[in-house]
Amino acid sequence: MKVPLYKQIYENILQRVQIGDLKHGDKIPSEKELADEFRVSRITSKNALDLLAQDQIIERVQGKGSFVIYSVEESENMLNSNQTHITKKGLKIGLVIPSFSSSYGMGLVQSMEYNSSKYGATFLMKITREKIEEEENAIEELLDAGVDGLIVIPIHGEHYNPKILELVLKKYPIVLVDRYLRGIQASAVLTDNVRASREATEYLMSLGHEHIAYITPPYDGTTALEDRLKGYQLAHTEQHKQLNPDYIFSNFGSDYAFNDQKKQEFELEIDNLRNFILSYPEITAFVACRHAFAKILLYVVQSIGKEVPQDYSIICFDSPHPIIGKPLITHISQRENEMGTKAVNRLMSQINGEYNIETELLNFELIEGLSTASIKTPVKN
Repeated sequence: MKVPLYKQIYENILQRVQIGDLKHGDKIPSEKELADEFRVSRITSKNALDLLAQDQIIERVQGKGSFVIYSVEESENMLNSNQTHITKKGLKIGLVIPSFSSSYGMGLVQSMEYNSSKYGATFLMKITREKIEEEENAIEELLDAGVDGLIVIPIHGEHYNPKILELVLKKYPIVLVDRYLRGIQASAVLTDNVRASREATEYLMSLGHEHIAYITPPYDGTTALEDRLKGYQLAHTEQHKQLNPDYIFSNFGSDYAFNDQKKQEFELEIDNLRNFILSYPEITAFVACRHAFAKILLYVVQSIGKEVPQDYSIICFDSPHPIIGKPLITHISQRENEMGTKAVNRLMSQINGEYNIETELLNFELIEGLSTASIKTPVKN
């Protein structure tokens, strides 16, 4: 079967990295340069670069270009160092996760499973569905199964699971992912949510939007949600824009709970959002802290006879990646593969006795989709 053109470009650049022609930190050709070199469309070269970024071979920096971040030597040294400590009993790594989907989480799980297998480890996973009792049960079941370490994405909410604190105090190998727990000294790997949300908001401002609403579930006690709100607020401060606190809509339940809600309860939340939008006709754009809320926004906007992006612009965190062309929604793309890789490597270091506490903030990409546009300029008579 013929190899797709974008995959040919991907393999060409990967080979150049592996043989040392392109080294860590080197800038690689742009979309246009690759399109010219391989005589393909820019969409094809973009897909190749996106795949390289997804596999953590390169880092795409908006306005500056793409740079090699993969190091053959470092990768081999890390793997060899950790593998020397693997015991004969068979290593087991456990993951506790609220949920996952194609918009966010699937790539994270796949990365963790793949990197666990590189260490010869069995990968076990339990889903908590954002319920603290299920999180407690999941941790207990994985410990009973004999896991050597845990990767945990904590549930949302202001009340911490005491089992996590107990494991941290015992210096049991544990790494938090996607969010950290304030006041608990545990290693964590997550996106720089403050900066990501700030840049998402500033992107809308660059399109001329001044009245920008923020859509979130209750955020108290959930660091990822608190940091994203902080980024939205910080953008207004740094761009010298007035922030209206009434533009923050936080009446949604967790998006993980939508499937458990009765239809009547869900419709009430939809009505609340519709009334919110109608109450502030000056609003022209939204930052949604999750992809699920962006999809609901699309529905509500259409229900009041408006269109996206003609009447409203929407940007969110996370989105499924289309095979070709722009995604439906402009979004912050988190580096799930990198997050999963670093989480497993950090956990392996702890299993091997290196218990260093560190919170690692990862970069991200702002992906332009079909849901944002410059604000309409009023027609002068």
